[in-house]
Amino acid sequence: MTRVVIVGAGVGGLGAGVRLTAAGCDVLVLEAAAQVGGKLGIARSEGHTFDTGPSLLTMPFTLEETLATAGVTLSDRLDVRRVDPLCQYHWDDGTALATHADPDATAAAFEALEHGAGQAWHRLLAQGRRTWDLSLPLFLSAAISGPIELARRSGRPINPRDILAHTTLERYGARHFRDPRLRQLLDRYATYSGSDPARAPATLSVIPYTESAYGAWHPIGGMHRIAQVLSDVIREQGGELRCSTPVTRIVTEHGSAVGVETAAGEVFPADAVIANCDAADLYEGLVSAPKQAAQIAAAPASLSGFVLMLGVAGRTPGLAHHNIWFPRDYRAEFADIFDDPRPPNTPTIYLCNPVATDPSCAPDGDESWFVLVNAPRHGQVDWDAEGERYQERILDRLDALGLRARERARTIIRRTPADLERLTGAPGGSIYGTASMGPRAAFLRPRNASPAFERLYLASGSAHPGGGLPLVLLSGKIAADLICRDLELTDAA
Repeated sequence: MTRVVIVGAGVGGLGAGVRLTAAGCDVLVLEAAAQVGGKLGIARSEGHTFDTGPSLLTMPFTLEETLATAGVTLSDRLDVRRVDPLCQYHWDDGTALATHADPDATAAAFEALEHGAGQAWHRLLAQGRRTWDLSLPLFLSAAISGPIELARRSGRPINPRDILAHTTLERYGARHFRDPRLRQLLDRYATYSGSDPARAPATLSVIPYTESAYGAWHPIGGMHRIAQVLSDVIREQGGELRCSTPVTRIVTEHGSAVGVETAAGEVFPADAVIANCDAADLYEGLVSAPKQAAQIAAAPASLSGFVLMLGVAGRTPGLAHHNIWFPRDYRAEFADIFDDPRPPNTPTIYLCNPVATDPSCAPDGDESWFVLVNAPRHGQVDWDAEGERYQERILDRLDALGLRARERARTIIRRTPADLERLTGAPGGSIYGTASMGPRAAFLRPRNASPAFERLYLASGSAHPGGGLPLVLLSGKIAADLICRDLELTDAA
């Protein structure tokens, strides 16, 4: 039986593990932390439950297809509820706007702010669908090495305009909308890949199409339930999963990965190894691959995040599941993060209030808030020194918004970029590895089949096709498919 060792029990590693056990492999997953999930973590305090990473499930078909390889139906394992509105946006002039999976409803909200913006939204979604239909089979669902391979797979050269790689998200938004508030709303999608909208390709405008086409969803019990279900399925199929087992080295012989060694000195032989960790940690620590390490170091790193988890007393009228408060000067926020790294003075506030969909995450009548602001990486800023001071700044901003955070907070958990680095192994706390900035950014991510060693594969948000829960599941799919191809096994898909 083919033995596969997976280093890390994040969603990419777990998704690959489900597919490979279904293909008949003997799978061992080794996780350094005490629980599975990686960035898809969970925290509890004073009866409040918080998801510490991704806060919504989009493109649920990626999870459904992963489970289906093992004969498991998503609805049998998770009670997944649609979230509507998708997000409630607020501006400092008092304007509020809700977006919905229903494109007509969102278009009507846009039209209320700018004449003609409703039709512009429909045109943007139509282009998003064309980009999506081209990208999903050719790029997102398969290993890729560069534009030449993409052209070979499609049977023709890919025009950058077909996938909106010829312009930035910021410029693309300016072509569609005159109202600065609507431009700001579209610019926000750059942060889905940890990027600056002035430098991120307009390809990211495909995200509102996927939200409209597939909706936004929440599993009752919290997002961490996804990781629990994936790990359960691996075990049910005979796979093994060990937590609190850090790997210190991937063993290589004659240019090929042949096993792993743990901090306790145990060596586990393998026919193939999947690295479900940050690609920088892989190439700088677990194996010696100076060329790949240098390539990652030369690429722009994604932004990080500063998080406050607040268990608050009472319910907040009008508070949706997902909420955004924009600052007046959005450009200054990204300058603070990427150009002159420092904690943004007036950052965008994202507040996830899952009680709006799932009352089980807080005591009766209360709320559990996950508050996230974009932030520079640890190292660019000493977040161990800045954390407490910045917490007060964010609480001040929440109070200025009328949320009475200090008065109502029963418990506060702080997670800085430094904490994120320590808890998840993401260098500097960069949430998405490298940022998606520049027309070739998508091709600069580390490949799923390592060019440094045979039978070494990558499945994570820092590898192809990128960060975010659904793309990480696709990364796990690609890694599993490559192993099945290279080891001549039954296809994992």
